[in-house]
Amino acid sequence: MEKGTKPSEIIDEFLNFLKYCDKEYKDCVTQVYKYDRMNQDFLHDIEFAHNYDERCKIATRVHKQRNDRRAMKDRVEFVEKVAKFYSDKQNKQFIDRLKNLLVDQKKAEEYVLNERHYNRRGDSNDID
Repeated sequence: MEKGTKPSEIIDEFLNFLKYCDKEYKDCVTQVYKYDRMNQDFLHDIEFAHNYDERCKIATRVHKQRNDRRAMKDRVEFVEKVAKFYSDKQNKQFIDRLKNLLVDQKKAEEYVLNERHYNRRGDSNDID
């Protein structure tokens, strides 16, 4: 932990990372599904293509689409474990406890970092 970094910032960053991976996973899985559906369209396009040049253009589009799909699948694999951890019901309690810890930690940091003062408990006029 860097000297100027607050513990609440690290906890918050971790929670945001978990949310990001979950969203990234869902988005990429959806995109892979769309690419899979596009593949069927390309097969039909090839089936009904009338000449060699038309089939070559379709094949080039298929090639690009497959490369894009591979990139999405790689990204899915990259964040899948973290996303599954975040969405697992058994880990929900842990994540909720982290969120509560974040709130408590921010309160503690606010107390420590704000200007503090001492309230006198005795009346100094009574000692005379």
